[in-house]
Amino acid sequence: MKSAGLTFAIVAIGTLQAMAAPPAIYNLGTLGGDHSTGNAINNSGQVTGSARTPGGVANAFLYTPAPGGGGAMVNLGTLGGGSIGYAINDAGQVAGTSNRHVFLYTGTPGSGGVMHDLGTLYQGTDYVSGLNAAGQIVGRVWNTNWERHVGFLYSGTPGAGGAMVDLSLQAIGEVRDINDAGQMTAHYWIYTPAPGGGWTKTNMGTLGGEDWQVDAKAINNAGQVTGRSATIPQSFSPPSRAFLYTGTPGSMLDLGTLPGGTGSEGLAINAAGQIAGWSDMGGGFSQKRAFLYTGTPGVNGQMIDLNAWLDTNNPIEGAKWTLLEARGINDYGLITGEGIFNDGPGGLSDGTRAFILDASSLVPEPSSAMLLAVAGLGLLARRRPVATSSPMSNKLKGAS
Repeated sequence: MKSAGLTFAIVAIGTLQAMAAPPAIYNLGTLGGDHSTGNAINNSGQVTGSARTPGGVANAFLYTPAPGGGGAMVNLGTLGGGSIGYAINDAGQVAGTSNRHVFLYTGTPGSGGVMHDLGTLYQGTDYVSGLNAAGQIVGRVWNTNWERHVGFLYSGTPGAGGAMVDLSLQAIGEVRDINDAGQMTAHYWIYTPAPGGGWTKTNMGTLGGEDWQVDAKAINNAGQVTGRSATIPQSFSPPSRAFLYTGTPGSMLDLGTLPGGTGSEGLAINAAGQIAGWSDMGGGFSQKRAFLYTGTPGVNGQMIDLNAWLDTNNPIEGAKWTLLEARGINDYGLITGEGIFNDGPGGLSDGTRAFILDASSLVPEPSSAMLLAVAGLGLLARRRPVATSSPMSNKLKGAS
């Protein structure tokens, strides 16, 4: 006997396969203020980041799509002052910072959810940069004399043996991300846990600049890495390019820029090796635009301007958005980040907003699981419709 949920899944998948719906984009709203940013997204479509309250304080949030209901942005609270959610795993745990301490949020907000204070080292935490399925957290803190940043690794269960260690004591620099196998990225190195303790390290190389001009931002479970690297060696910062490191030493590949651009940066990578990030459009940092890179560099790879792609495929929604940075991507092609939203009278901007962009059509060989995830996303909060003549328009509604 089929359950109601399974029946919905079969119908939803069949509908998605039968209809070429325009890509949907969802405004995740704020916590009552004028700004929000999506920093990470998991495979359930949950997003974390920060959003301002009516008083202008940025607080960490968890946004959860809800099939059959409305998606909701929930304030995760603070440890004092503001807070920022930087990373989320598939269990829905959120890691971030508040009051210069690291936190791990577990459970369901409003129903037993807890922000665990994991403490800090030395002068305080600057930011959290990664969280894996085991709940291991990486990021950076100031050292004792405020001279430089050092990387940290938190492992274990909060309140039951969990501990934060200074990775600089093991000659490991600032850590940017950690995957489920415990591999960590730090500048131009990948650190892999070694049997018996410690790590082995792999030099990823550069795009032509110095080693210290490489900043590896994200690693997937296959050991592929993205970030940015300078293309020429010099003491001043030259334009850096987004890269894909394929897992073979010396195989760092230049992803280029969007047309007219001089610099780019990869910020997130999914299981398929697709990369989300930003590229300038010839005007430096002030002209950032979000991109998705898909395919193999030098073979069939392409950097897709997500603004142009949305304008072409869903012009009504595209006209409302300027997507600045794509900061997170999941395995089903759902992307989060920060954009300028504008649907006010006279072309007035509502401000910057966190978003979910459904770019699932750009994921190769979609599976039934992926289609189900997108079908669930299609039933997000229903307060702002996607304006389109497609039959799918009655099912895809934007969240504001």
